[in-house]
Amino acid sequence: MKDVGRNPLGTVLPAAIILICMMGFLFSPNDPFHVDMSMRFLPPTMQFPFGTDHMGRCILSRILEGGKITLGIVLIGASIVFVLGMIMGILFGQIKSGKGFLLDSVLNAVTALPPIAYLIVFIGAWGNGVFTMIFAVTISLLLRLIKLVKSETEIELTKAYVLSAVAAGVSKPKLLLFHVAPNVTQDALHYICLSCADLIMVITGFSFIGLGLGDNVIDWGMMVSESRNFVLTYPGIMIYPVAFILLSTFSLNLLAREIEKRGEIHA
Repeated sequence: MKDVGRNPLGTVLPAAIILICMMGFLFSPNDPFHVDMSMRFLPPTMQFPFGTDHMGRCILSRILEGGKITLGIVLIGASIVFVLGMIMGILFGQIKSGKGFLLDSVLNAVTALPPIAYLIVFIGAWGNGVFTMIFAVTISLLLRLIKLVKSETEIELTKAYVLSAVAAGVSKPKLLLFHVAPNVTQDALHYICLSCADLIMVITGFSFIGLGLGDNVIDWGMMVSESRNFVLTYPGIMIYPVAFILLSTFSLNLLAREIEKRGEIHA
């Protein structure tokens, strides 16, 4: 049987790209906030590998700093969501009768709203900022993951291996932790990867229209917005951040596809 985890194109490469985009700020060649109007629109050099922007700032350093912020928000929120969503989804999946119906109704109602709606509500209530984005991302993903894991848990609890384990006297905590949880984890990870890719586009889109992370925070969407007036004369100012946005979302989608393929192989 072919092990998908051994395919570097499908797993190692996307993970490496995401890691570089998120942690690359540690190797920034210059201060991403330093302004020098005498260095405006410089072409790529050893000191400025991607050149400089309209304010003489190092484009590469700003892209790496923006990756820390943009991907940091998405991945921190996704990590919290995965832990809470798995726990709550599995626990809710055991609920039956009227309580289960009521819970399904509530989850269906709140997940009917797209993630962008949560961002609009929280930005309107608390203003734009990193904390607001993390909270909005966490809430929008968490509710959907709970619904997914709950549904998967309900299906798993009806399968023969679970019934056999119950007949053998396996305790409920052990049954959920060692039998049910491993069989719903793959779908949860697949969902998280796809959602993270979507949220990168949503966050950069909000920043592009001015509802970003604040005046003193660098992110990719803000870089694209600032470059609009110079795209025809100095296209690299926009091309570089757009390339990193597409590269990170492509990597997450590729990783999600490999997780899906692995689930199909082991099914």
